[in-house]
Amino acid sequence: MTIKHFHEGELRLQNQVGMREKIDMLTKHLMRDHMPDQHRDFFEGLEYIFLGTVDRLGLPHATILTGPAGFASSPDPKTLIVQTGNRTGLPAFDQIAIGQPVGVLGIDLSNRRRNRMHGRVSAMDDGQISITVVQSYGNCPKYINLRDICDSGMTSPPNAAEVYGSLDPQDIELITRSDTFFIASYVRDGSDAPYEGVDVNHRGGQPGFVSVNSATQITIPDYRGNDLYNTFGNLLLNPDAALLFIDFETGDQLHLHGTAKLIEDPAAAAAHPGALRLLQVTISGVTRRTAATELRWQFIETSPVNPDLTQQ
Repeated sequence: MTIKHFHEGELRLQNQVGMREKIDMLTKHLMRDHMPDQHRDFFEGLEYIFLGTVDRLGLPHATILTGPAGFASSPDPKTLIVQTGNRTGLPAFDQIAIGQPVGVLGIDLSNRRRNRMHGRVSAMDDGQISITVVQSYGNCPKYINLRDICDSGMTSPPNAAEVYGSLDPQDIELITRSDTFFIASYVRDGSDAPYEGVDVNHRGGQPGFVSVNSATQITIPDYRGNDLYNTFGNLLLNPDAALLFIDFETGDQLHLHGTAKLIEDPAAAAAHPGALRLLQVTISGVTRRTAATELRWQFIETSPVNPDLTQQ
């Protein structure tokens, strides 16, 4: 039986950069319908992972989950169990259901190791979800800026979420100094499920690589990665996107929802060093959670492959 690794959007972009045949060869060894022991051990050693979900309104969500090492465990190669704790009020959890596709990103910012998994929720209990693996693979370390956890104790409860329609000055300040964010996307499917291909992934660069055009629009350069185009392939077919920015020093979280547009204009991309194309996101919703993450990270160094923004 032939396993379908990629959908139309991913294939279109892979063909566009002339990597289709190479990707076909790589996927024979790269993509699995289970997690190898190396990936299972990796997830079990993490104190944070990222989850991509879709709510009842069709909005994607990118969420960070934290806990002591072992809060994510893999009892067998086809299963990942995550202790979620009390996440009341987060759409990513209030609206999750058995059978729902989800995307999982395991990333260790202290060593640039990154593994991704696409799966389906197979069981839900109080404070725990079980995910059955559909697709598992490793990702390259490109553009991951090194950070290490320096504190893991929340001294006070997080403030209530603030929800509004456009970026305020505090949001713009966080975005323009950020060197990392996370993005969730998916493709719609009218067959056995309303959506498929739910994905969450990391994006990184030099501080300021994300440009704020206005209170309702940002531009993101697309740097050359592993050429799988999971995120951009999704957005090519379905522009709904969710972005998560984290203030690694304070634990603040900034969630953006919006409509993404791929810009293939070489002249526009040339204004952003290293960019193959641009992603323009028109923002329709903003949620800020102050001190929402109990972890704090200290910065170590930028990725050696980050494009130099001073060459603009």
